[in-house]
Amino acid sequence: MSVNKKIIETEATLPQTAGFNVVTWTGNGGTQSITGVGFQPDFVWIKVRSVAGYSHVVFDSTRGATKRIYPDTSAAENSNGKLSSFDTDGFTFNGGGSSNVNGLDMVAWCWKANGGTTSSNTDGSITSTVQANTAAGFSIVKYTGTGAQGTIGHGLSAAPAFIISKRLDSSNNWSVYHKDLGLSHSTYPNWMYLNSNSTRQISGSSANHPYYQAPSSTLLYQNTGTSELTNVSGGEYISYCFAGIDSFSKFGTYAGNGTSQSINIGFQPDLLILRKYDDNQDWMIWDSVRDGNPKTLRLEANNGDAEVSGTTNINFISTGFEFTSGFYNDSGKNSIYMAFKIN
Repeated sequence: MSVNKKIIETEATLPQTAGFNVVTWTGNGGTQSITGVGFQPDFVWIKVRSVAGYSHVVFDSTRGATKRIYPDTSAAENSNGKLSSFDTDGFTFNGGGSSNVNGLDMVAWCWKANGGTTSSNTDGSITSTVQANTAAGFSIVKYTGTGAQGTIGHGLSAAPAFIISKRLDSSNNWSVYHKDLGLSHSTYPNWMYLNSNSTRQISGSSANHPYYQAPSSTLLYQNTGTSELTNVSGGEYISYCFAGIDSFSKFGTYAGNGTSQSINIGFQPDLLILRKYDDNQDWMIWDSVRDGNPKTLRLEANNGDAEVSGTTNINFISTGFEFTSGFYNDSGKNSIYMAFKIN
């Protein structure tokens, strides 16, 4: 099935082997091939748009096409995802489930890693299974926790600025590392939960932190298994790691000013995720395929709500994104952002 997509742009400054795209389609509840991605995706994040009550669903080629996890819940991995394959120009379903619901509007955000080809990485003290696209600053890292502080190779040539991780074999929260969330106990990065609208986590105990220091250009620094977020002994984990790439991806922070404000990221984004971290707020998602300017169609990563429709104060502009009022830009409130360009 051909789908709505953003035309892939050619720009000398873009990494030509990078891969990110957004596609939309109408689910049919059965066998259906979604094409028009422009590459074989390795990480596909899907959401029902038109009806509430359906979780976000994530698939990746390291774990295998049939296995799914849910960004808005703490549920463990299961194999009932209805995705049957990652294809040269998209992906194929063999049923409905929550990822291809009959008659409902769907969206998928797609990233390319290494075509499903993984390798054993022994850069750290804990061996990991990695597939990486260094040009796009994206890698998928799978490993088994040890319960003790250790290091894990992530396969990128730059330090990840944004990491989302999930324990696969148990019901545990998703942990989020972002380079601008600050440190506690001298070196321990603060963190957030992807499946929650709670504020930034700043624990009084260093043992509760997922990482014991910020990642390097080769390693993740896993803390003890006390928090169960990233390293409990025998736990199976997946981490999606992102490093910033000029004119393609950017991860940063801004302070709200309550009025108009432009955030310069060096390019016009096609996907923007915003999260106020010093207040309770949902993880807001906008993209350029579902609508134009001003951004009127919002999804929220931490819940199964339908797409929220209504005029907002956000525009995508040639240098980044702008606010025309205080909403999502509240005075005295700080937010992190994650931005990607289709290419």
